Amino acid sequence: MRPTTAASSGRAKSQTPEQANAEVLLWQSRIRIGAALAFGAIGITIMAVEPTRPSALVGIGVLASYVSAILALCAVARRTGEARRDLVLATIACDVLFIFALTYVASPAESYGRALIAGFGILHLTEFYFGRPLAWVTLFGVSASYVALLAIAALDGAPFHWEQAVWSLAVFVLAGGSFVFHYGSFRSRLTSVVALFDRAEEGDFGGEYDADTDPRPDVATMVGKAYNRVRAQLANLVLTDPLSGCLNRRGLEQRLTGEISRAARTGNPLALLAIDVDHFKEINDTFGHLAGDMVVQEVGELLRNVARAGDIVARTGGDEFTLLLPETSAAGAFRLASRIRDRVSKHAFPGLSGRVDVTVSIGLVSDRIEDENVAHDLHSRADEALYAAKGGGRNRVSIWTRQLRAIAGR
Repeated sequence: MRPTTAASSGRAKSQTPEQANAEVLLWQSRIRIGAALAFGAIGITIMAVEPTRPSALVGIGVLASYVSAILALCAVARRTGEARRDLVLATIACDVLFIFALTYVASPAESYGRALIAGFGILHLTEFYFGRPLAWVTLFGVSASYVALLAIAALDGAPFHWEQAVWSLAVFVLAGGSFVFHYGSFRSRLTSVVALFDRAEEGDFGGEYDADTDPRPDVATMVGKAYNRVRAQLANLVLTDPLSGCLNRRGLEQRLTGEISRAARTGNPLALLAIDVDHFKEINDTFGHLAGDMVVQEVGELLRNVARAGDIVARTGGDEFTLLLPETSAAGAFRLASRIRDRVSKHAFPGLSGRVDVTVSIGLVSDRIEDENVAHDLHSRADEALYAAKGGGRNRVSIWTRQLRAIAGR
């Protein structure tokens, strides 16, 4: 048996929010510039044919300024690989200023409400890709820009209907606020489901989607309930050894981390048993691998039957098992280990009875946990005791001591 090291899950390193924002901004830049060229072309055409509007060169200047600003912001995101909150806000501000500036130079005052339609598109993209907080900022920014546009029109003496303008703004605020609130809730709940799957990818199935407080029959709720239904099956597939029916190494390490933390808080002892089937290679070589698999399966079942409630049984290698015994002293662990040794030595293994004796050697360590980073030490000490049991003649239990003496028992 070997000292255990943390197994790598092979999972790619997760993006930071800033890196994800940069990726979104770079991807959206083509949409932004394409939409700006389309809107700009319409506005410039109107300005060119409508004598009451400013020169088309003004519209070209607005469009060129916006495209230049977007390209500059994207260059920063590309160079740094990140888009912090201020960079995202600057991009949204450019969107809002462009829409309202183009509306101001290309539309009469009574048509300023069309800027709110484009503003809702900006709000949608912000909520969808950057979340609720920035969406509220966008809602306020679009509303404030519309009010500013109306104030400029009033100062210019441009004719428009205040009642219609106020009504348009009220409808926009109501519709936009409802969208941000409801979609933000949806996004938050869907993010919580993603977090559950992220934990599951690391082998942690302790979390569960709180469906009782979420009666809404939308996609987020359906996905959360679906996760709850398959959680036990996923945990069984990821954390359980299919041959022995015990936990696998990942499952053991997860439980060991939790028990070490609990033992460190309570001051109770924690015991670890390292168990090897004696002469397992000879069983495989003599009777075949199917017979070896049968021995592993039978030993796993015996260990689960002997283990007490709260004990954790895992298969950590070919013929290697580990028992984690919470709140167990060395004396208590020795009694349980002795029962395991006796049960295995007296068990009639199908296909092997009378032809070979199946026995186990057991290394034992028990200690009070003062430091939560002791998992490796526990495994190493149990292994040292196991080597002593094997060196002492096998079919025995050996206890690790701080003087590195193994006390053997038959």
